[in-house]
Amino acid sequence: MKKLSILLSVLSAAAAVGAAGTAKDDFSWVRGVCYMPDSNRREQVVRELGYGKRIGLNTCRFWLAPWNWKKDPAANIAWVRANVRLAHSQGYRSMPILFNGNGLDPDYLLADTNWPDLAAYATATVNALKDEPGLLMWDVMNEPECNPWIAASPAGERDARRKRIQTFVRKACALVKQLDPQTPVTVGYTTSWESEPTVDCVDVLSFHDYSGTLKTIEDNFANAARIGKAHGIPVLQTETGCLARCNPYDLALAACQRHKMGWVVFCLMIPGRCDSEHGIFYADGTVRDPATIAAMMGCFRNRDVATIVPGLANREGQAERCINDIRKALTEKTDDAFDYRPANAAKLLEACERAANLLECCDLVPMAVPPTAKIAAWRKMEKIPLAEVRDFAYELGRRLREACQLL
Repeated sequence: MKKLSILLSVLSAAAAVGAAGTAKDDFSWVRGVCYMPDSNRREQVVRELGYGKRIGLNTCRFWLAPWNWKKDPAANIAWVRANVRLAHSQGYRSMPILFNGNGLDPDYLLADTNWPDLAAYATATVNALKDEPGLLMWDVMNEPECNPWIAASPAGERDARRKRIQTFVRKACALVKQLDPQTPVTVGYTTSWESEPTVDCVDVLSFHDYSGTLKTIEDNFANAARIGKAHGIPVLQTETGCLARCNPYDLALAACQRHKMGWVVFCLMIPGRCDSEHGIFYADGTVRDPATIAAMMGCFRNRDVATIVPGLANREGQAERCINDIRKALTEKTDDAFDYRPANAAKLLEACERAANLLECCDLVPMAVPPTAKIAAWRKMEKIPLAEVRDFAYELGRRLREACQLL
């Protein structure tokens, strides 16, 4: 089955090759996410991978660990194999990561005395998966040099420490290639510059991008393309997208498109530990940022001030109508002190919704917590906090008036 899968991949690549090209897969078709397809939660995984299929995702990149294997080798191998098969059943190829440079403990991972155990783990994993049709490539090590051991190197020791890690990368890549000569080998380098000392060990150059400006993003991608061309190997971007690092998903994915590179973003779901800085989908299939989804489908936000056409909220007089509706809904009956009637919450929320829709579709309000989300939350309450809704309605009216320059 694995040989058939490889043959189909080669034939597919050959069909897209120009007159001067070869049939070698460039992996530009990869549309991936960092995500563990855990077979122990099958129903949830099928649902979440289904979100990704709606936008054309086809690859899962996920972490494995030698200490998990060592606890119960047979059970761990069975679980990992089941995970790859589960992902494949949902239309995804897998990029298992064998070793991790984040939080690296040199006394464990780099000690020669531990190599036999580490090699046994890698051997068992590779042998178990190498004939699986769902296997795309081996990511032998994630971000080898992204750890405190390197960052906090004493003066004069940094290069020596880097070389120790590079020696491990070479040894691990050589082992995986020996065990599975057919499946491509890569290393998930933190940046393209980190890749150069060991790029001769990999079949595919993969790098990460958490750069914070258009220039630094482009510099990283251009350098990766240069290195890949110099070594005659494909280039794949395998981690990007972080709100807390000035790294919008759509800017990085635009760079992938410019350089005709496949990509893997971090990560599919908005989880616990990293929920405020990473992630595409919420548990119910909604998304945080539609611009990310658009970028994954090859459509990008216009950032050219010469051609941007802002929405004109009052072009058909709707802004004025919305403001008047809010004013009427805010008005409380005060003609008779003995017959006071407060504003009707339902009518007030109705007026707010129309104003909120107008503000949102014309990009006139921040969308971290959309105004319509607040309205929906209030409508679900048994007792609506009228004072809060009144303040909110007034603010919507004020925003509309200022945005449309209404006197």
